[in-house]
Order: sequence, then structure tokens, then C-alpha cells
Amino acid sequence: MRIMKNFRFLILRFQLIAFLGLVVLGCIPREDIPVSLVDASNRVVNGLKVRKPEGPGPFPTVIYFHGASDRSWYPAQETILAGFVKQGFAAVFVDMYHGRGVHGKAVRGGSLLPRATAGDAFVAIDWVRNQPWAAPKKIGLFGVSFGAATIMDTLVLDAPGKLPTSIQEKPAKGLSGILGVALLSPWCAEDVMGFNLIKAVHEDFATQVPMIAILPQADTTSDGALCLNILNRNKAKGASIEVILVDGAGHTFAQGVDDYGNVFADYDPKKATESWNSIYAFFRERFD
Repeated sequence: MRIMKNFRFLILRFQLIAFLGLVVLGCIPREDIPVSLVDASNRVVNGLKVRKPEGPGPFPTVIYFHGASDRSWYPAQETILAGFVKQGFAAVFVDMYHGRGVHGKAVRGGSLLPRATAGDAFVAIDWVRNQPWAAPKKIGLFGVSFGAATIMDTLVLDAPGKLPTSIQEKPAKGLSGILGVALLSPWCAEDVMGFNLIKAVHEDFATQVPMIAILPQADTTSDGALCLNILNRNKAKGASIEVILVDGAGHTFAQGVDDYGNVFADYDPKKATESWNSIYAFFRERFD
């Protein structure tokens, strides 16, 4: 227990130091300027990457939201998409940097927040739902790190009267057709100096979708205890959430290389394979 308290203290101390550094540099976290749904759709759709099995479909489809690497798209992302396709699913990569003129520094500096990229999620879901190769009632959401936080805030902001900060209105069908959500190493962070980084920290999921969340227990990037609190709070209110705790695993344990081709120091092939298999099995069950 004492070790966990010390661990959380170090995370909060790091966040405070990072925030103060941002203030000095003039990079204070800020909100997006909302645009019309048409403009948002044009930006998001132009950045999508689609992979699907042979044949006309319609296929169950997994929409993938990336983490806070410097670059959004790189060879390892292709490997992730290929894994879903091998399971018989179509896979759609949402490039949350595309059209914004930003990269990972914007996310890590707080100038791109999950409540903004939640707008990308609503747009991408609406687009997928209308594709002839996609089964409109068999859609799943998958997110890694920042992408997982994006999905959590999307579930919060599906409530009537709530909007992502990046769009002026939500697509009419909202999260219709979403059968499951998988989170891998979700990024969770407490408010910093009174600034709320992730809405799901304080607000419950408005829409309850069956979920699997894989939490590495040696994660020094995300506040794992806070992630667990968010998930357990929603589970206590009726959400169907399976949490898998991966002992001794770091934040990037499930991915071999980064956006520069460097091997992640905490990559664990055995634990990675087990976690990916759990994610595939979850979606197979949801899509059956």
C-alpha cells in the first residue's frame, strides 16, 4: 500500500512539474475551437486508413485510436490493423493529428485533449456506419493510451446536451451500432492545477457499452489507480467492464517498436500476445 501511495505521489509530482514547465513555455492546456460537422468530417475522413478482409463484406469493424507518439502513423500501426483483419474484421485507423497540424508534443503538452478528439470518434463512427463494406450494427472501438482516453471521453460526451470541444454538433446516431470497447494501457491523469485533462475522471459514461480494459501494473506514464477507479465507478453503476491487470508490465508492453523503429524497453512478447488475444476474443464474442 505504501509503495502504491509513493508511486501515485511521483506521478502527481511529475504532472505538476510538467504543467509548470508548460506555463513557462507558454503552452498552457487549451480547448479546441469547435467547427461544423461538415468541416470536421472532411478533416477526419481524409485522414482515415482502412484495411479489410477479402470480399465485399459487410464486415464487423474495429475503429482504432492511437496513442501520443510523435507521429500518428508508422509501420507498427499497420501491424495492429493487420491483426484485426486476420480475425475477419475490417479495421479503421483514426489519425487524430491529421488536419490539425500537430504531433505528439501537442498531446503531451495538453493542447490536444480527449474531449476534443472525441469529436473525431463521433465522426469516424458515423462514416463507418455508412460504408457498404461495414456491418453498421457491429462496430467496436479500440484505443491505446491517449486513444483509450479519447474513447472514455466519447462515452461521457454521448450524453444529450454534451459536446466534444472540437465540433458544433454530434452526428444524429451518436454511438449507435457500437457493440464493444477495448482499452489497452489507457492514459489516466488527475486534474493539474485545477485544469481537467480527462472528463471521464469526474463524469460517468453516459452510454454503457461492454468493455475490456487492460491495465499494465508497472505503468509509469498513466495513473493506473485512477484508471481502475474510473472503470470501477462506472462498473458499480451498471456498466459491463472486464479489467485485466497485467503484473510487471509497463505502459508500452504490448507494442514492439515505437514510431522511430526503436524497440520499447518494456516490450514483453508473451504478455503482449496474451493481451492481444484477449482483445480479439472480446470482439469475436461481441460480434457473434
